[in-house]
Amino acid sequence: MVWEPEKLAEITLHLWRERKIRGLFLSSSVQGDPDHVTEKQLEVLRHLRARGYTGYIHLRIMPGTNRYRIREAAELADRLGVNLEAPNREIFDEICPDKGGFEEAVLRRLDWTVDEVQRAKREANRPNFGFGKAGVDTQMIVGAAQDNDWEYLQTTERLYKKSNLRRVYYSGFEPIFDTPLEKRAACPLSREYRLYQSSFLLRDYRFKADDLAQVMDDQGFLPNLDPKQAFAEANPDLFPMDLNDVTYYEMLRIPRIGPVTARRIIEARRQTKIRYTSDLERILGARFTRRIRRYVELKDKLLSDFP
Repeated sequence: MVWEPEKLAEITLHLWRERKIRGLFLSSSVQGDPDHVTEKQLEVLRHLRARGYTGYIHLRIMPGTNRYRIREAAELADRLGVNLEAPNREIFDEICPDKGGFEEAVLRRLDWTVDEVQRAKREANRPNFGFGKAGVDTQMIVGAAQDNDWEYLQTTERLYKKSNLRRVYYSGFEPIFDTPLEKRAACPLSREYRLYQSSFLLRDYRFKADDLAQVMDDQGFLPNLDPKQAFAEANPDLFPMDLNDVTYYEMLRIPRIGPVTARRIIEARRQTKIRYTSDLERILGARFTRRIRRYVELKDKLLSDFP
């Protein structure tokens, strides 16, 4: 079914005004000229914004789109995405032979999108919608080719640190009948899950891809284990950590401690030194304290030394 831009905008606006939706995710298959497809998408966005729509819009940029259309998209949408599909050119050529060159059609468009979103944010003057305020993301297909986790995490690290992407999504491959890859095995859900966990460690916890490489097997795959737990087991010399002295990001390396818990501990120790297990239990609860006791110490003693 083909949706005309004005009709799609009308339906979206109606559902938004009825408070049945909060936003629109707009994507499309590439049918012929990518600029023609993108222009149709932009028509939807123009109709919506012109008619008072201030809801969320997430727009997928097509491979090969011209930069001036990406510039307009950055002003109209809240978040933009360009699907890399693969972590490198070799895998991209195998699974996406009809989408153009990896560097030209996809990577360059991703770079343009990041640049235009940054420009739009500088010029926005605090709008209540659009102007790329929610950043840029991408997606990669996992398991459709002869790949490994190391390839995805290297690329993910570059995207977060050099391109300042907001989110990297992973889509586990599922074979489709009567396609060139129909006989290839589906990607296990556990693999997709561990990649997501590792991605968050790279983005939010200041882990490096090299840290995660320590827990991979000889083929470059993560174990089916929480990657932070695996890292702790591979680096026993880093533990236990004294909760009174470690920094916020050092604390985030402790299994089961996330940003909320780390900030709670830091706020508590600003008031007074955490000296005994009972002090930590008042902050985190007895059950949680028992779960982390092997990785932390207080007053130069392991928590396991206390009853």
